[in-house]
Amino acid sequence: MELSEADYKSRLREFQADFDRPSEEIVHKHILTGSPAALTTKEYFDLRHMVAVHFGVQPVEVVLVGSCRIGFSLKDKPEKSRPRYSIVRADSDLDIAVVSTELFDQLWDDVFAHSRGNSAFRASPEAESFRSMLFRGWVDPRGMPRSRRFERTDAWVQFFDRLSRDRRYGNRRASARVYKNWLRLAAYQQIAVDECVRSRRN
Repeated sequence: MELSEADYKSRLREFQADFDRPSEEIVHKHILTGSPAALTTKEYFDLRHMVAVHFGVQPVEVVLVGSCRIGFSLKDKPEKSRPRYSIVRADSDLDIAVVSTELFDQLWDDVFAHSRGNSAFRASPEAESFRSMLFRGWVDPRGMPRSRRFERTDAWVQFFDRLSRDRRYGNRRASARVYKNWLRLAAYQQIAVDECVRSRRN
């Protein structure tokens, strides 16, 4: 599904009209609820249901974020020649957030078990990346090292790679992060929203 110019302008106008609200409210109104810009209602239901069944979570714990959700980018991406508020493209990524305390803790436990007695891993770039993720409130299983201890993360990567290849949602790469709870997901989304508000005031 492609977003029309009129729909894009309408979504952007409604988003910016709420800049007088607290950023947490903006996140809940424009990112965590409502219909996504790049998927039909059926496609969004099917995506959430498929991810939920595969990973043993509830469909309501699977949400689309990013430009495919809101209709435009919230961050400046000069390396991609995409300024803030660029319209979602046909090849924009499907950025998926899975909100599950149980799954988050399972992934963290896998890393803890792997790191015990493994000083090389604790000093590795992968370990530093994992620590950085935790500070930002999420875990990306794709960043885990290759190991028999990480069968759960291998299954995660394989699932989303297959989803990216099968083209059921067009030429879009699918990726996902796991958040421990809704508060952490909202807090991370607020960072980009706050940047938007500050840029409007400057």
